[in-house]
Amino acid sequence: MTESLAAAERPATVYVVDDDPELCESVDWLLDSIGIKPTICHSADQFLAAYTGDHPACIILDVRMPQMSGTRLQEKLNEFAPHVAIIFVSAHGDIRMSVSTMQAGAMDFLEKPYDPQRLLDAVQRGVEEARKRFQAFESRQSIQAKVDVLTPREREILALVIEGLPSQNIARRLGMSVKTVDVHRTRIKSKTDADSINTLVRDILRFDVNVPVDSA
Repeated sequence: MTESLAAAERPATVYVVDDDPELCESVDWLLDSIGIKPTICHSADQFLAAYTGDHPACIILDVRMPQMSGTRLQEKLNEFAPHVAIIFVSAHGDIRMSVSTMQAGAMDFLEKPYDPQRLLDAVQRGVEEARKRFQAFESRQSIQAKVDVLTPREREILALVIEGLPSQNIARRLGMSVKTVDVHRTRIKSKTDADSINTLVRDILRFDVNVPVDSA
């Protein structure tokens, strides 16, 4: 838990993913002027070899690159690292492309040549957003792991608690005594290390954690 918190509080790493060496050099110089040293990757594959999703990341990403495009890289990142903050840059952008990338989670879409100050502003917002997204991602993963260790019956009762049912109603729904329901609630609280069932439910709803219930 301590390691996860430490990782979540780490400043975001800024990556520049673009196959144009001159542009990468220019962005490197620009970001260095505000104290940010980016990691340069000249292809999507090079970036994927360097980033495993284990820390906050703000990515300045070119749309069109050989082998794997920026939009395809975004799709892959959404599978294992949806917490990253992506700033797309493109010399061939259009409204449809801009809208689709933003709907898929990108923070911004800048057309080349872009205004240097606008890029700096976008990166500074992206660094902060990446940190927040990673914290939420880590919290969701932690809570999900705790929910996943519950027994099928405990998850069933937890799902009904999330629906807002009191113990008496849950007991009637499942054909058991109120005392048995309360025993399960106590075990759920203990197994998930929650301060209370109410705080557990709050966090499950806040971070959109899945509570799988076996179908009858």
